[in-house]
Amino acid sequence: MIIDELVNSKINDTLSHKREDKVLYVTDLVRCALKIKYEEKYKELFIAESIKPSTILGDLVHEGLEKFLAEKFNAKLEVESEKQVTVAQDVYKIKGRADAIIEGEKRIVIEIKTARADKGLPLEHHKQQLRLYLWLFDANEGILVYITPDRVTEYTIRNKAEDDEVMRLVEETIKLLKTPRYNWECGYCIFNVICPESRKNK
Repeated sequence: MIIDELVNSKINDTLSHKREDKVLYVTDLVRCALKIKYEEKYKELFIAESIKPSTILGDLVHEGLEKFLAEKFNAKLEVESEKQVTVAQDVYKIKGRADAIIEGEKRIVIEIKTARADKGLPLEHHKQQLRLYLWLFDANEGILVYITPDRVTEYTIRNKAEDDEVMRLVEETIKLLKTPRYNWECGYCIFNVICPESRKNK
């Protein structure tokens, strides 16, 4: 009963996600561009990834911590924003959804992350993602919150992404210049069994 509802909810949420032309998400700019393409082309594999226990666990941790932030800091949750950038004479819309935003003397963007281990924290792509959120939400400070089996910690990020940096990331994404963006991605990617760029065993 409970598992059926949980799995069906994840499947429906994944299926409801529709791509728009010339629209990129902040998360698209910090990962392999080919994975974006494969998520649309091989929807069944994308769905399978969305119901992995580690994915569901991460979602539940997010929900619990977001509720805590709302109660203790009056944080706004799942806040959406968008900006436009022009790359090669084409206008692209950059969308993003912050886990939480605390408004006060300054605007603080909160990004929650779960990880299997705490080695190398904060991770580079997570820092980049938060820097892009600072750009998107016109904020000067963000906090990366990590929940791992061994550690619960946070890191403050203050250097927001610049316009030219965002445009470079957009160009790399639309032209498939970074596939993968990080070499380690292939080892965790469900599409590595069909991807010609896979570096899983290299």
